[in-house]
Amino acid sequence: MRARSLILKLSTMALILFVFISCSELTEADGLDAHPAIWKLDNGSAQVYLIGSIHLLPPELKWYGGKIKKILDIADEVVFEVHMTSETQDQARAITVQNGMLRNGDKLSNYITKDEYDFLKKITPELGISIETITNFQPWFASIALSVSAVINEGWDPEAGVDRYIQKIATQRQLKITDLETIEVQMEALYNHPLDVQANMLKDTISELEDIQKLTLEMIDVWSSGNEIRLVDIFLEPMREQSELYAEIITSRNKNWVPRLEEFFKKKQVTIVIVGTAHLIGDGGVVELLRQKGYDINRMQ
Repeated sequence: MRARSLILKLSTMALILFVFISCSELTEADGLDAHPAIWKLDNGSAQVYLIGSIHLLPPELKWYGGKIKKILDIADEVVFEVHMTSETQDQARAITVQNGMLRNGDKLSNYITKDEYDFLKKITPELGISIETITNFQPWFASIALSVSAVINEGWDPEAGVDRYIQKIATQRQLKITDLETIEVQMEALYNHPLDVQANMLKDTISELEDIQKLTLEMIDVWSSGNEIRLVDIFLEPMREQSELYAEIITSRNKNWVPRLEEFFKKKQVTIVIVGTAHLIGDGGVVELLRQKGYDINRMQ
């Protein structure tokens, strides 16, 4: 099975993680299990590093250290898709209520088959979700809630994800933290779709839940390797099958980020940019878009 829906959400979107924030210690790994992809631009005055993230990871996976730690040790500014703060989290909750609820007595069961809904009733208690709660939400939100809950149930943690982990270090060191877009823009990429498109997203999620362990292990293995061919095959190709979602969540946002990234190329400093891995790789990825504009972007890990 190709993890179309799971990877589309977990490798690209940080917005839903405010629901699942917990605590963990910041430690450097003695021996690294993972060497995720890193690209670098150095124009003589500005040094900009692009790091491909997964927004949740198993806490036992050793990825922080080596080149990533060395880069962070000299960084002046850290850039995320969205800088998640308490204010941002409040905004995300409000947006979810406004754009994620079904209205006028509509129910989630109207958008999936009886067998699919029966499966949800069976599996949601295992994931710590109330079926009575998600049945009132639109398919896009139900899909994300199920996916994130499933990987957390497998032992993944938002606090162990690259974004949250590095944000905590940057905050402790009082580094400047910036974002590429607002939480409103990021969430609109998910909810601004017809209900039938959202329903297909949910159906994919339901089909993936039965193989969640296999899918998560595959994602970790490929991300840890940093192999671009495998990254494209696992992270991008399945998502392209959902063309409308792919265009909104990946393609459109990549294009919007390019002029924003160019601002950092003009700063005489070291900047780290951390975005979902799927945004950096392949045709139409941020790295390729920047190269098309004449920037010399080199892979350094």
